[in-house]
Amino acid sequence: MAVTKKQPVARNTVIANSINTAVYNLEITLEKANKAIAARSAESKKLMNESRRLRKRHVAQMNRKKRAIAAEKKNSTAETRKAVKVAIAELNATKQSIEKTTAARQAVLEELNGLKQSQKTVNAYVKGINTADRLIARSNKKKRT
Repeated sequence: MAVTKKQPVARNTVIANSINTAVYNLEITLEKANKAIAARSAESKKLMNESRRLRKRHVAQMNRKKRAIAAEKKNSTAETRKAVKVAIAELNATKQSIEKTTAARQAVLEELNGLKQSQKTVNAYVKGINTADRLIARSNKKKRT
C-alpha cells in the first residue's frame, strides 16, 4: 500500500498574507483598469474628432466635385477635365481615410466596452471585500466590549 504524505495544516499568517495579497492585486487591477479606460477614452475622442474633420472635408470635396463637373459640362477643356480628376482623386482619398478612421474607432470602442465591463466587475469585488472587512471589524469590536 502506498504511503501518502500528509499535507501540513495552513498557518494563520499564510492565510492572512494570501488574503492581503489578493486584495492588493484587485486594487492594483482596478487602478490599471481606470488608467486603461482613461487612455482608451482619450483615443476614442481623438478618433471621433478626426472622423468629424474628415466628414466635413468630404462634404466640401463633394461640392468641389459637383462644381468641377458643372464647369466641365459648360466648357470642356483640359483644365476642367484635370480639375474633375483631381476632385475625384481627393474625394476617394478622403473616403479611404474615413473608412480607416471609422474602423480604428470601432476597434477602440469594442476594447473600451470590454474594459468598462471588467472595471465594473473588479470594482464590485473591491467594494464587496471592503464592506465585508468593515462588517468583520465591527463584529470584532462588539466581541471585545
